[in-house]
Amino acid sequence: MARDPRPAPAAPEDGLLEWMKAARIIAKIPYPPVSAWEFGQLKTERAVRDRLKGATVYIIAQRPILWFDQVRVEDGQIRLDINDGQGPPVKAIVDPYGLGIFATDEPMTVECGFHHDATDQPPPWDRAASLKLYDRDKTLRVWWSPQKLLFEAFALDRPILLAGDPERFMDFEIHYIGKAYDQRLWKRLKAHERYLDILTYEKVRGVDHAQPSLEITIFALEVVELEELHGVRDGSEEGQADPPGLTIFRHPDNPADPRWRAFRRRWAQAHEPAVTTELEAALIDLFKPAHNTIKVKVYPKIAGGLHALGYSDTLLRLKNCPYIFRTEAGGTPLEGADPEDGW
Repeated sequence: MARDPRPAPAAPEDGLLEWMKAARIIAKIPYPPVSAWEFGQLKTERAVRDRLKGATVYIIAQRPILWFDQVRVEDGQIRLDINDGQGPPVKAIVDPYGLGIFATDEPMTVECGFHHDATDQPPPWDRAASLKLYDRDKTLRVWWSPQKLLFEAFALDRPILLAGDPERFMDFEIHYIGKAYDQRLWKRLKAHERYLDILTYEKVRGVDHAQPSLEITIFALEVVELEELHGVRDGSEEGQADPPGLTIFRHPDNPADPRWRAFRRRWAQAHEPAVTTELEAALIDLFKPAHNTIKVKVYPKIAGGLHALGYSDTLLRLKNCPYIFRTEAGGTPLEGADPEDGW
């Protein structure tokens, strides 16, 4: 992807300059990633549906499941280990009172959810899939899966103490990328043929279980902003041709010129279908997931995307993304990216 276009230099004798106009799509992850099993439990929860309402692109990925071990409450703090059976666990301390979930003198009840039958198991709890915190009226204040807890620690900068190597839990293998612009995300996934194929045919990556739905994970992406960047083109490097299909505009740097005004007006808004189409296609082209049977042949020349609206190039930025995404072939185009600046 090209760099941001530069501001205009001195004009040549004919007064015409070569301009480029790029669009930068800024997206975010509106809700922590959830496993297919968790999605089945949560898709009827109104709070979750509201958070996913603006999401139009989704990623179906996989990694070994995480669980909580040694869960116990000591002096109002929840102490636990996060484990995946693949290496040393990460120790964590969660302070619901320090996080403002409960008032200082307010009683708290902690319950664990399990993928297996663990009726009446006394603390410390092991192999727990989730934590649920209730107040004295038995109203649920907050719940955490291991991934939700890590998301809040890394992406939202919540003061959750972690000791060990939690970054190793942020590595995911991408299977499929899709969009759900014209329907609710949970409805799209509920009857999703590829989603069902992945649950049926993908092998388990972790240990001590045989349920792919515990590992298959859904990331939702929401476009929050579309920036337009315009300036005089850099020019191709010596001996290198311009990328095929690169759109160049020729006009003077003069606001009175109608071509200048047409070039400077806004061409698209963040929540238009073309932006969703562009984001989906850019990610498919970047990762080439195995379950995306329809590949992007010549990106960015795609039907219904931003290039079709006239933009010279598209840049992407994904906010609050502490994850490393990979494909089956290994490696990741995003590894080593500056988390402050996005991709």
